[in-house]
Amino acid sequence: MMTLESIIAAVLILSVAYFLFQSTMIISPISDEVVFVQIKQYGDDALMVLNNESGTKDTLQYALKHINNTYRADDLINSLKKLLPDYIDFHLQVYYLNHTTGKIQVYNITNKIPTSTTVTASTYVVIKNGEFVDDSPFKFNSTDVEGTDSNTPVLFEVRLTLWRV
Repeated sequence: MMTLESIIAAVLILSVAYFLFQSTMIISPISDEVVFVQIKQYGDDALMVLNNESGTKDTLQYALKHINNTYRADDLINSLKKLLPDYIDFHLQVYYLNHTTGKIQVYNITNKIPTSTTVTASTYVVIKNGEFVDDSPFKFNSTDVEGTDSNTPVLFEVRLTLWRV
């Protein structure tokens, strides 16, 4: 009987140890890093929600296809404000390869100046060259770049810089 009790106790102790080490990671609030991890998660989640091909005006795909001298991505910015907590401010930028010059360029969707302690979340978006409006800063003419057409993909890195206010 004692042997059976010992085996049951050993199995119980081993199972408790197993579940303890398999649980999710707990971050102790030693510094501001906990806040930064949470803010980055907010940014990653917001970009994931906005990066879809639904065709609505508040998505990254729609905004990038329609940006020109007159179009402002107000619907995208308003949706981003709704997705993020009130105590977080943001700056949204788009990095892309200018096929005409061969250099990486930055297009600022918002013009806010971040504080010194920021967190950055980013996502990638691919759009075909023929899907942009005619006067888009991202569109390139196939006559300017040899071997391209309207199906040539354009890769964007959308960076969302976040900070507490």
